[in-house]
Amino acid sequence: MRIILSILFLFSFQAVSLLSAQEKESGRVRQQVVKQNTTPSVGITSSGNRVIVSNAPVGSKLEIYSVVGVKVQEREMKQAFGEYEMNIAKGYYIIRIGDTVRKIAIR
Repeated sequence: MRIILSILFLFSFQAVSLLSAQEKESGRVRQQVVKQNTTPSVGITSSGNRVIVSNAPVGSKLEIYSVVGVKVQEREMKQAFGEYEMNIAKGYYIIRIGDTVRKIAIR
């Protein structure tokens, strides 16, 4: 009888330790997902010959490319929110700030 109780105790102890290891692992995954979703996205829009930027990391570069991929202009972001007048020809351009890329039209 003691042997059976000892075996049951060992199995139950192992099951508890496995469950706690799984809970720890799922907690890590849950924390990583929360960290990824809380990062605000960079907003890039245009109005006339102005580019309006929101939630940009301070110190990042605002890069403007023509549709064929030639860099036309580059500016350093000194504020998270800003409105920048672009002295470039009318047309379509690609704006890049960090990993965020948008197409805009300068009119």
